[in-house]
Amino acid sequence: MENLKNSARVLGYIKGILNYKETPGYVLLNPGPVLTTPRVKAALVHHDTCHRDTDFAVLVRNLRSKLKKVFRGDERHEVVLITGSGTSGIEATISSTIPEDKKILVLINGAFGERYREVATVHRLNMEVLDFGWCNTMDVSAVEAKLAADPEICAVMLAHHETSVGLINPIGEIGAICRRHDRLLLVDAVSSLGAEDLDVVRDNIDICLSSANKAMQAIAGVAFVCVNDRAWKVIETVRPRVYYLDLKRYRKYAIEEELTPFTPAVNGFFALDAAVDELLEDGVESRWELYRERNRFLRENFLSMGLTFLDVAGQRSATLTIVKVPEYITYSELYDRMKGYGFIIYGCKGILTDTYFQIANMGDLSDEMLQSFVNTLQFVLYRARREAGLAVDMVEEPKVVDAIR
Repeated sequence: MENLKNSARVLGYIKGILNYKETPGYVLLNPGPVLTTPRVKAALVHHDTCHRDTDFAVLVRNLRSKLKKVFRGDERHEVVLITGSGTSGIEATISSTIPEDKKILVLINGAFGERYREVATVHRLNMEVLDFGWCNTMDVSAVEAKLAADPEICAVMLAHHETSVGLINPIGEIGAICRRHDRLLLVDAVSSLGAEDLDVVRDNIDICLSSANKAMQAIAGVAFVCVNDRAWKVIETVRPRVYYLDLKRYRKYAIEEELTPFTPAVNGFFALDAAVDELLEDGVESRWELYRERNRFLRENFLSMGLTFLDVAGQRSATLTIVKVPEYITYSELYDRMKGYGFIIYGCKGILTDTYFQIANMGDLSDEMLQSFVNTLQFVLYRARREAGLAVDMVEEPKVVDAIR
C-alpha cells in the first residue's frame, strides 16, 4: 500500500512538470510580475517549512539585512517584510505614520499618486494634495512653499517612479526640502528599487517601500518597507488604524523573534532571497545599466517603426516605454495579436487607457527575446497597416516564442 502511495506521489509530480512544460510561457513585457530566472524558480520548490521555525528566522534575518543593502540604508534603518502586493506596503506606510492631529501631503502626477490619496481618504487622514497633472514634473518650489505655510503637515508621500506615465520624480530634491523643514519623506519605490538610482540616506528618505515582483525579479506577493529611526519615533506615537498592516507590529516581531507577525508567503520569501542574492552578486549598478541598455534598444526600434512616445516633462523611466497606439489598430487588437505570438504587453491607466500601451524591460529577458519581440511587433503593425489599406513594405512573419522552451 505504501508503495502505491509513493507511486501516486511520483506520478503527480511528473504530471505537474509535464503540465508546466505544456503551458505556453509568455514573454512578459508588462511592468510586473516579470520573468524570473531559473534560480528564483528553483527556490520556490523548497521543502515545506514552518514559518515559526528557527531556520526560517535565519532566512528572514538575512533577507532583511540584504534588502537594507539594496535600499542603501545604514544602522539607522530597519526593513520589515509584509506578505502582500506593493499596495500593502503603501497602505502600511500611510496608515501607520500620520498622527491624528497631523496631515499628510500627497504629491500626484499619475495614477499611483491618486492611489495614495485614496488610501489616505479611506483612513480618514487629514490631507493636503499637490496635483501637478498627469505627465508633468513635480514643482519642488511648490512643495517647499506648502511645507513652509502649513506646520501641521508631518509627512510627504510620492512615487519615485510614477509607473502610469513612466516618469521619475525628483526624490532627492524633495527629500532635501523635507529634511530642511523637519518633515518625513515617504517614497513608493515599487517599480524603481533595483532599477533606478535610489539611496535612502543620500535622498533623505525616511520610509521607502517596494515589492518583489518588478525590478527585484522575484515573484508577486511580498512587499518590504525600509524605515529609519526618525520615522519609527513618529510611528510609535500613532494609534493603529489597521491590524494586519500595522508597521509597529511588524517591527516588534522582526526585533524580538526575527519573524513576521502573521503567516507569510513562505516560498515567496525563499524566492525573494534568491532574487536579492542575484541582484547583489551582479551589482545593483549593473542592473541599472542593463535596464538602460534594454530601454535604449527598444526606443530606437520603436522610432524606426514610426511609433511615438508619451510626452512627459521630466526624467523618463529606464524600465518601461509608453507608446502611442497607432491609428490603424486598436489596443485590444494589438494585445491579442502580440499574445498570439507569445508576448504580453500592457495597457495604460486612466486618461491614457486605449490610446497608449506600456512595454517594460524588467525581468529575465534575453537579447533574443527582445529582438524577437521587435520583429514580431513590426510584423503585427505591418499586417494591421495592410488590412487598413495602407501601402507598406513586406515584413516576414515571425515564429511564435515560448519563454519556457
